[in-house]
Amino acid sequence: MKAADAGLEFPVLGFTPDLEIWAFQDLNILTSCGPKALKDNMHVGMELVDAKGRRWIVRSATRTGRAESWFAWAISRLLSTPQSRVELELETLEPLSLREVQARVCASLEAFPEDYGQYDESDNVLAPLLAQVRATKDIGSLPELLGLDSFMAY
Repeated sequence: MKAADAGLEFPVLGFTPDLEIWAFQDLNILTSCGPKALKDNMHVGMELVDAKGRRWIVRSATRTGRAESWFAWAISRLLSTPQSRVELELETLEPLSLREVQARVCASLEAFPEDYGQYDESDNVLAPLLAQVRATKDIGSLPELLGLDSFMAY
């Protein structure tokens, strides 16, 4: 099924096979990306978990055109990252509970502690953040808590 037809409840978390975690606030952001994300096929294999815990895996990502008007695209080419629109083909997976999502988020944080300010063992940044993740009351609050990025800058 296409991402647009999946009935995703935003925000959506994206877990890549290498344990990175991303966030997508709406369908426009989910289906927009920069040239690196497109070239590296960053979407493919990513598991999406929506705010209700429903889950899909991205089987393919196909560029369908620009994600911006021609004028905005031209400005992006000069000043930042031009955006492509992608169509995502999803396969439905079993949903996850809040606890399961929290565990996956914690695994991602522990895999990339430097992304969250933990540069060495003397830094006391990761432990409080892990506790905050485990204390969240819903999946939808995780992207804001962590300040997660989308593929638009890549």
